[in-house]
Amino acid sequence: MSSLSGGYTEYAVAKPDAIAPKPDSLNFENAASISIAALIAWQSMFDVANLSSGQSILITGASGGVGSMAVQLAKAKGAFVIGTASGKNEPFVRALGADEFVDYTAQPFEDVVKNMDVVFDTIGGDTCERAFQTLKKGGFLVSAVEPQAKEKAKEFGVQGSWLFCQPSAKQLVEINCLIEAGKLKTHVETVLSIADVKKAHQLSQSGRTRGKIVLQVRA
Repeated sequence: MSSLSGGYTEYAVAKPDAIAPKPDSLNFENAASISIAALIAWQSMFDVANLSSGQSILITGASGGVGSMAVQLAKAKGAFVIGTASGKNEPFVRALGADEFVDYTAQPFEDVVKNMDVVFDTIGGDTCERAFQTLKKGGFLVSAVEPQAKEKAKEFGVQGSWLFCQPSAKQLVEINCLIEAGKLKTHVETVLSIADVKKAHQLSQSGRTRGKIVLQVRA
């Protein structure tokens, strides 16, 4: 893992404190779908927002690669989880462990979700701004995609932050333990060859995939 992005390679150099062994229960494709998504969710909810057992959290984009990890990790922490996604993804999000589901295409989620301790935003833009309205006084919104979250939080009288994910072998080991315990599961939407990288980006940017898209350098 690197702090930089923007390319794909068959081999990479990594520091020992940035990597962890692959869980024995996962093949390489599913293992590849874990690290970045799970670390973003972990660091956003636990390190930045300090989500704890018994608290409530709203996760926007709960069916996506990061959102689906976040739902499971928040439930493993003992939080009450509300997830937003389109209606067709309700069974998937509930199967991840969400206590409540909101179809954002049917109604504004901020009209029905209130008094949240934490919001984890994976969408940004207008969705992120409206999500501030769901927080209780003193609540915390952390966004994986909205750099202006801290500034916007001031307008709503709450706390806000944007996460820049950092590599962590220690956290990956803890995540692996949850996988081996059956508390965290992967979902790979599709595996594409490197020749189909354009298609992969188009699928990702459509916002309509469940879980992760994996690119395979070699067949």
